[in-house]
Amino acid sequence: MMKYRTVDPNEFKLIAVLHKLAFSDFFLATLGLGFLKTYYKACLLADDSIAVCAVNSNNIIKGFATGSWHAAGYHKKLFLSNLISFSWRGMILIFTNPKALFRLLKNLDKTPNPEDDRNYAELLSIAILPELKGTSVGKELLQMFELEAFKRGQTRVALTTDYNNNERVVAFYKKSGYLVYYDFITYPNRKMYKMIKDIHNVDNK
Repeated sequence: MMKYRTVDPNEFKLIAVLHKLAFSDFFLATLGLGFLKTYYKACLLADDSIAVCAVNSNNIIKGFATGSWHAAGYHKKLFLSNLISFSWRGMILIFTNPKALFRLLKNLDKTPNPEDDRNYAELLSIAILPELKGTSVGKELLQMFELEAFKRGQTRVALTTDYNNNERVVAFYKKSGYLVYYDFITYPNRKMYKMIKDIHNVDNK
């Protein structure tokens, strides 16, 4: 039976490894485990972050959800407050994966819709181990993330997910109460959905 709790900042390495296992073919994972460790360490230490996890009876993390309780400017603040660490990772990427670094910088903290004020909490990553797909763990993590956002004064949670070949995930979010806010294109040519949910009554579930 799974239990759910907040993530300890010292668990950033475990979160990075789980991310790489869950999203091996996705963009952030291609930046390497070192980058993921730097990124999640910064996330878990930031005051405006939310990080929750699912653990088994031995307190081993099997899934997590991370993001910000206030989306506007989140990544800019994250990178500026950890400038040395991210600059070092950027230098490594210049020599090992320059195209990925360029893509990261092009998409960093962009707001593709001028009517989007980003005045909401934002789920940035939710992952479970592959063998737990089809269980309720993802749903429970999502609900715990929403509750943490609500506790911090937010009334909406947003997220971004792929537009194409992603019907199962989009259906999961829609079933969880998320509506399509708008769609947009990220560099170089990846079509995405921005989805959003009103969480005014999340504490009454």
